[in-house]
Amino acid sequence: MFRRKRAPNKPFMHADDCKIYAADPTVSIPWNEVEARHWQAACQCGVLDVYEPVGDRVRLDPLDAKTSRHMPQCEFANETDPAMLRVLLKVQDGRGGDYYWVSCGACDTAWQVPFYAEASVG
Repeated sequence: MFRRKRAPNKPFMHADDCKIYAADPTVSIPWNEVEARHWQAACQCGVLDVYEPVGDRVRLDPLDAKTSRHMPQCEFANETDPAMLRVLLKVQDGRGGDYYWVSCGACDTAWQVPFYAEASVG
């Protein structure tokens, strides 16, 4: 469920006129994870962004009827029409950064939909 976070081992390349590098040529700029799978190293001379590859996992659609978790008494629990689902469901990014937060306007229920399906083992 949780992945181990490893900063890129790519070195930061300073600009020719960088004052920090001129003062200390052995300086190492730390990597910061700005968002999930997005790493950034920043110096006064520039910024370097690295995006980790996602892999071959398929991204889930939060408006897909298979990922819905309506209350049983909701009149739209079995709705599969994409146009109706776009009107009915409100989709937001989750606070953790790896899932959507979906809420139904009819039954006042909310649920999480992960960005990606779990990888199959075996």
